[in-house]
Amino acid sequence: MKIIDASGEIFDDMWNYGPPFSEFKLKDIELPDWVDYKSYSQSFEGFHILTGTYIVAPSHGLGLQKSYPLSSIPIEQLFNIDAYVLKFDLEKLGKENNNPYINYEDIQSAEIENIPDHSAILISTGYGRYWSKPGYLKDYYFIKKDAFDYLLSKKPFLLGLDSPSMDNLNKPQGLSRYFYDHNILLLAPLVSLEEIESFKVKLSVCPLKIKGTTGSPCRVIIVEE
Repeated sequence: MKIIDASGEIFDDMWNYGPPFSEFKLKDIELPDWVDYKSYSQSFEGFHILTGTYIVAPSHGLGLQKSYPLSSIPIEQLFNIDAYVLKFDLEKLGKENNNPYINYEDIQSAEIENIPDHSAILISTGYGRYWSKPGYLKDYYFIKKDAFDYLLSKKPFLLGLDSPSMDNLNKPQGLSRYFYDHNILLLAPLVSLEEIESFKVKLSVCPLKIKGTTGSPCRVIIVEE
């Protein structure tokens, strides 16, 4: 059995999506007067729902008035669930300007067995290896609309990818506009997916239990038999 931590590390001066999303800062907290023993604590400044690896509910795109908060999802629906892994060689993908992309033909080649409806689907390219490198938010891969439409036809429960964006932010295809209408959870950006060898694995996602949010940073564990 192989256990893979697919969640990226959070640290000072790491990448972020830019304003209005704040930068993460780890700071020591001084001891309060009422503490009569030595202890060490830290604050997480700039922490928000898209810090590091996160999971977002459909309400992230639809709003809490039209959809449900992430905290309403029972944890058993995110624990030890079946997930199907579509693997790609990042270096062999087509490119649009400088960004690699996954198209319909790529998906067809990677789907070595039919993925059942309402499954968790993971997109693995190895891009998570660039998590701490300059250009992480510049050289990401994205999903072409024909591939995106095919993935949606599978009616997935969850889509996870090792890229910080499923669309081309320089020339958007409008993917996010109707992604959340399909009641799909988005899990991103992931790391270490290139370590997976199997087509089918077990996936556990543990978001923070914060009431009334559309998403949360999370820890992601993959088990490969």
